[in-house]
Amino acid sequence: MFESAMIAMPEVPVARPAADHARLERMFATHHATVWRILRRRGLSRDAASDATQEAFTIAVERLHDIQPDDERAFLIRAALQVARTLGRRNLRWQLEDDMDQRGLEERATDQRRADIELCDLALAKVDPDLAEVFVLFELEELSSPEIASLLEIPLGTVASRLRRARKEFRDVFARIERTMHREGRS
Repeated sequence: MFESAMIAMPEVPVARPAADHARLERMFATHHATVWRILRRRGLSRDAASDATQEAFTIAVERLHDIQPDDERAFLIRAALQVARTLGRRNLRWQLEDDMDQRGLEERATDQRRADIELCDLALAKVDPDLAEVFVLFELEELSSPEIASLLEIPLGTVASRLRRARKEFRDVFARIERTMHREGRS
């Protein structure tokens, strides 16, 4: 299980109606893991991602009546990314962990899985952060381009352009890493 399970839902002011409490608890149960993973993939440490996730949900508590029910996930991701930006984490060292995304890796040996994730970690660390952000949201979190455009408040064409450039940068970086590993006899 990933570390975000340790995050507690923020305190809800007592004056809130029961329906607000229920909605916030449902939002937390449904979206906290996604928000935490996105922050980790944005490069935050486990603790910083937990704190930023907590802060994103605190913002949601404060702005609950501004959040449309079908926009909850987008709001939370947008808030979390803004929190990360506010932390001054522009050029982050990406630290993907093997507990962040297990899909499709269950059959592989643990050592191979760690090596794959470390390789992905290394490649993402060398991709421009603005491009990597779109890449992670689209490829790893499986958000649609319109969702990403809305989340990041950028035009749809910019999403497509950043995604195309991110894929190219990622492939180029990955190829350089593989060539280096091959030369060093580690492949």
